Amino acid sequence: MQEYRLLPLNFRELDNKQVVISNLTNNYMLLESKEVLNQVVDGYAPAALRHHLEEGSFIASERDFESKVKLTTAAYAQLLRKDLLGQRLIMIVPTLRCDHSCTYCQVSRANQNETGFDLPSTTIPQIIEFIKRVEKPPYKIEFQGGEPLLAENFIKEFYTQFEKAVGSQNFSIIIASSLSLLNDDFLDFAKNRKIGFSTSIDAGHYAHNKHRKLITKNSFELMRDSVNKISQVLGGGRVGSVTTITKEGKDYHNDLVDVHLNLGLQDLFVRPVSPFGFAANRATSVLSNKEFVDFLRSLILRLVDEYHSGSVIIEHFFFIHYKRLINAAQGGYVDLMSPAGYAKQSLIIDYTGNIFGSDEARMIFRRHGGNQLILGNVKQPSATLDTHFSHDLLSSSFNFDIPGCNECVYQTACGSDPIYHLQEQGEPIGNKSESAFCDLHKRVFDLVIELMDNPINNSVFEKWLEYE
Repeated sequence: MQEYRLLPLNFRELDNKQVVISNLTNNYMLLESKEVLNQVVDGYAPAALRHHLEEGSFIASERDFESKVKLTTAAYAQLLRKDLLGQRLIMIVPTLRCDHSCTYCQVSRANQNETGFDLPSTTIPQIIEFIKRVEKPPYKIEFQGGEPLLAENFIKEFYTQFEKAVGSQNFSIIIASSLSLLNDDFLDFAKNRKIGFSTSIDAGHYAHNKHRKLITKNSFELMRDSVNKISQVLGGGRVGSVTTITKEGKDYHNDLVDVHLNLGLQDLFVRPVSPFGFAANRATSVLSNKEFVDFLRSLILRLVDEYHSGSVIIEHFFFIHYKRLINAAQGGYVDLMSPAGYAKQSLIIDYTGNIFGSDEARMIFRRHGGNQLILGNVKQPSATLDTHFSHDLLSSSFNFDIPGCNECVYQTACGSDPIYHLQEQGEPIGNKSESAFCDLHKRVFDLVIELMDNPINNSVFEKWLEYE
């Protein structure tokens, strides 16, 4: 006779033959084998597991079954609510001009001295009014490019006008830059202002200079010198890094960590080569998802060792997946939201004044066109958002209702990324069985489950949360 009733669950067998199960409350549990899973499903779970299964809302007694179903529904509603809320990141592209010609660049860059690729400073009042209409303080602003430091006067003027409009305590700015053009004048401007930097640091000196191309062939050295200067002039905590992993860098996770240690950087974010925009044409150095996750595993294990040696460096691509699995308060990430983060978590104002719901949408537009991706233009009087397309897009991004997502063990922690599937498969839902997006994130979640199963690793991940 069965002693409990089974509540809805999804499952996935890992490479080591263990099985991870999950449910709509975003609870996850690792079982030793498919045989154990079959015992659970058939109503004969091992006695040692039953308390944990009941505690995780995977099973319930007959008496408690209806109340557990209601609690599961309420818990899932809270998950959806969390992804519906949150602060928008407002990105601004003051110029498409760039001094680099990176092999994996996602946009169609313009040469450093070309004209017609800058956002006029006369649009700053309109941009500010638009931001105040669509978002509430504290505002998060990020300047992208091109190379935004080629438009440093625009950035200075924007900061000055925005400070007058909203107050210095109500916004912060990040500049996404190679840092090759950083000068003393701009550093002096950044003093006592809420300005930070995000820069690219590839895995290994060779990979960095090979892919982040300058005529002078010293992109890495310029970045290194600028990061050191920022620390000296502005203090620590002003620079974050993004690393694009290519074939040339896949064996250099230790070099990547050593560079961050030498530069005094605590945060990094690794990613594979982007599939968006013009980067999709540059596949010669692209890793497979398996190769990328193998790199990520080696990197995370090195960072665990560093923590035990007294050095804290947090890799945020892995850590975001970890936080999504444990339902941490700081687990928001546009790619992994359901409904998607498009337009509700990010907006980008292009150098033309056009407004897009994400940086990826901007890249797709630059490569393929598609006027429906344009949500408005800040140069228009009282610019507002045309939300017809974004509403349609978001309504098809609730992954509990998407084939391939609804039965995935990571459904409650993941998202469906309609912009990715729009580019790769021509429509926002796509065939998940053929989706490289799904394959990548499943592999990363698998890695999180694998490493969390080791108490030594998991204790470090829990400590990382204290640095949020």
